[in-house]
Amino acid sequence: MESSKSKPNSLLLYRRRMGFTQKQVARLLGHRDTTMVSHYEHGRSFPPLPVALSLEIIFRTPVAFLFPGLYDETKLRIREAEERISDGQGK
Repeated sequence: MESSKSKPNSLLLYRRRMGFTQKQVARLLGHRDTTMVSHYEHGRSFPPLPVALSLEIIFRTPVAFLFPGLYDETKLRIREAEERISDGQGK
């Protein structure tokens, strides 16, 4: 979807709302530097599930809100697959 390419996630927004620097978030995640935090914020990579859950805890915000584009794309894909299955096309 176009929206997820223009804004890959909301990590920067929630980090700023919490008043954290990238360095502080990196430390909370157990990282030595800010490289991966920057990659996550800019959408260059997705965090593994344990890191995504850690970000949820750090920012006190559900993962779906941190990655709204990915959430919406995934939900749409699954709902479409559910429709195909219920129509008998998914066999």
